[in-house]
Amino acid sequence: MAATCDRQGVRESHAMLTFEDCIAFCGMDADEVEALAVSEHLPTVIAAEWTARELGTAEGRTHVIEILSERAGEARLRGDFAAADELERILERERARL
Repeated sequence: MAATCDRQGVRESHAMLTFEDCIAFCGMDADEVEALAVSEHLPTVIAAEWTARELGTAEGRTHVIEILSERAGEARLRGDFAAADELERILERERARL
């Protein structure tokens, strides 16, 4: 916890969010967020925030599934079968959550 002083010199405590807090808030596992971050070229914490927003609506959940499906197909076409398999595994988990 970080402590600061206000204008009157009174100490205040501010709790800081951890990376784990961000992951827990978004509704996906850390490996799933990491895979989305890599595929979308985003920092992982930004991908967690984006995922939390997207998974909050039916349209957003559909959008996440579309992205996972597209990225898995692209990975398979370029011969990156490990990435394709990982994205397809995440895709199946997301479909099962709907």
